[in-house]
Amino acid sequence: MNKSSIAIVALLALIGGFAISWYLSSNKPIELEAGLWFGEQARALPDFELVDHHGQVMDRTTLSGKWNLMFFGYTHCPDICPASLQTMSDMVNAIEDPDVVKAVRIYFVSVDPARDDPETLASYVTYFNPGFIGATAALEKLTPLTRSLGIAHDVRNKTGDNSSYDVDHSSAIVLINPQAEFAGLFSAPHNSLAMARDLTRIVEYN
Repeated sequence: MNKSSIAIVALLALIGGFAISWYLSSNKPIELEAGLWFGEQARALPDFELVDHHGQVMDRTTLSGKWNLMFFGYTHCPDICPASLQTMSDMVNAIEDPDVVKAVRIYFVSVDPARDDPETLASYVTYFNPGFIGATAALEKLTPLTRSLGIAHDVRNKTGDNSSYDVDHSSAIVLINPQAEFAGLFSAPHNSLAMARDLTRIVEYN
C-alpha cells in the first residue's frame, strides 16, 4: 500500500471515528464520566450457560431484574484482575444510594476454566467483596457470551501439562441491564468514584 492510500485509509478511519462518536453522544440521554451506555441501542445476549461459585447454573434469566457488571479474567492474573476487582469493590462502597446498591450485581467470569473451578473462584472473588459472584464454563460454552460482548481472551505459553501459563484478556467492565441486554461498558483505566456516579445515574434514570 503506497503513502497516498495509507493517508486515505487513515482519513476514512478518522471520519468514521468522529461519526460514531457523534452518533453516540447525540443519542445518549444522560452524561457519563467514565462509562459508555448504549441506551435504546442495547443488544440482547445470546443463550449461554455458566456455573457460578455456588455451583448454580447461570444463564440469561439469572441476569434479569438487576443491573449487572461483569469482568472477564482469571484468578492467576498478576495485576489487571485483582486491580479491577478492588476497583469494583471500592465503587460499590462509594455508591451513596442504598437502592442503587441493591439493584446491582457484580460478576467475575473466569476465562481460564482449566484452573478456576467454583471452589477457587469462591475464595478469590469473596476476598474482594463477599457479595461478588464468580462464574465460569468450558470454553465452548463461554465463547458465545464473550464474543457477543466483544471480550477477547487467549491462552499463552501453555505446553502439554504445564499449569503455569498466562491468559490474555480484555480489561473492559461490561454493563448488562435488567432485560439481560448488553447495555454499556467501562473501559480501562477504571475510576471507582466516577463509576459509582455513572452507575447511579444509569440506575436512577431507568
